[in-house]
Amino acid sequence: MFSRPFVTLALAMFAATMGIGVVAPVLPVHARSLGATGPQVALTFSAFAATQVLISPFAGRLGDRFGRKPFILLGLATYLVAAIGWLLTTDIWVAITLRVLSGVGSALVFSLASAYIGDLTPRGHEGRYMGVYGLFDFLGFGAGPLVSGLLRDQWGFDAVFMFMAALIAAALLVIVVLLPVRVTRVTVDRGGDTAGEPDAADPPVVAPWSEVLRHPVLQGLFAVGLGYSVAFGAGFSFLAVYLESEIRATATMVGVVLAGQEFTAGLLQPVFGRVADRVSRRLMILVGVVMVSAGYATFAVTNEYLPLALAFTLGAGLGSAIQGVASRALAVEVGRELGMATVMSLNSMSFGLGVLVGSLGGGVLADVWGERSVFIAAAGALLLSAAIFQALTARRALSAVRPASVPVKG
Repeated sequence: MFSRPFVTLALAMFAATMGIGVVAPVLPVHARSLGATGPQVALTFSAFAATQVLISPFAGRLGDRFGRKPFILLGLATYLVAAIGWLLTTDIWVAITLRVLSGVGSALVFSLASAYIGDLTPRGHEGRYMGVYGLFDFLGFGAGPLVSGLLRDQWGFDAVFMFMAALIAAALLVIVVLLPVRVTRVTVDRGGDTAGEPDAADPPVVAPWSEVLRHPVLQGLFAVGLGYSVAFGAGFSFLAVYLESEIRATATMVGVVLAGQEFTAGLLQPVFGRVADRVSRRLMILVGVVMVSAGYATFAVTNEYLPLALAFTLGAGLGSAIQGVASRALAVEVGRELGMATVMSLNSMSFGLGVLVGSLGGGVLADVWGERSVFIAAAGALLLSAAIFQALTARRALSAVRPASVPVKG
C-alpha cells in the first residue's frame, strides 16, 4: 500500500486539508469583524462551492483524459493565491471573491487526488486503501481548526492566513517533486499486504454522460454526499459564531469541537475501511448518516459546551468515519466502470452544491429563527439523504467486490 505515490499524495493532502481546515472556522468570524451580514457570513464560508459545482464535472472529464497530476498542481496553486489574498485584504467583498476563486482549488485537488488513489487501489481492497487515505484527509482537516484557534488567540487572523499559505506551498512542492505522472497499482497477497513490483493501472475509462447520470449507485452516493455537505456547510458556517456568541467559547474551544469530530472520523477510517471490504457498504452508509444526524440534532436539546463537544466527537465523528469510508470505497468501484475522475468529481460537485445550499440556507434560517435552527435543519437534511440512498440502492447488494482474502493482481 505505502508506495511512493500513495505516501506522497497522503502527506500532501494532509498539509492541504490542514491548511484549508485552519481557515474554515476563521472566515465567518473574520467576516463578522468586518461588519458582514448573515448572508455575507455564509458566503465567506460557502462562496467557493458555487465555483466548485460549476467546474467539478469538467475537471473530472479532463482528469480522465489528460491525467491527474497537472490538475492537482493547478488546484493547489489556486488555493495558495487565495490564502495570500486573505492575508492582504480587509474588504469583505474581496474576501468573498477570493473564496469563489478557492472553489477552483476544491474542484481540482480533492477529486483528482481521490481519483489517483482510486487508480492505485487493487480490486477488493477499496475500503482499506480509501480508509488509510481518509485518515490523512480527516486528520489534516481536524488539526486545522485546532491550530487555527491557537493561532488566532495568540496572534490574530493574519497568523492563520500565513500558516495556511505555508501549508499549501509545502503540499505544492511535495507534489511537484515526488508524485509520478504515470499511475501504477500494486499486487496484493493473501494477507492483504503488497507484494512484488507495481503494475500499470487500467487505462482510464470515460463513459458517456448518459450512462454516468443513470447509474443508481452513483445517484445514491450523490444524494448522501449532498445531504452530508448540506449539514457540513450549515454547521461549519455557524458553529464558531454560535459557540462564541451563545456559550462564550474561546477560539481554542471552538477548535477543540471541530477537531474532535475530524480526529475521531480520521483515526477510525483505517478500522472501518477493513470492515467495508467485508460487510455491506450500503448498511454502513445508512448507519453512519443517522449517527451524524444525531450529532447535529443535539443542538436542539442542549446549550452546554461539553454535551455539544461530545455529540460532535462521538456522533458526527464516528458516523463520518463509518459512512465516509464506505462511500469512498463504493465510489472507487463505480469509478472503474464509469471513469474514476468523473465519479470523484461528481462527488466533489455534490459536496460543493451541498455546502452552498447549507450555508446560504443556514444564513436565512439564522437571521429568521436563530442559529440553533441551522443545526436542526442540518440533521433533517442528513436523514432525508439516507432515505433517498435507501430508495435508490434497495435492490443492490453493496458490499465488497470480492473478499479481501482473495489474492488480486492489478
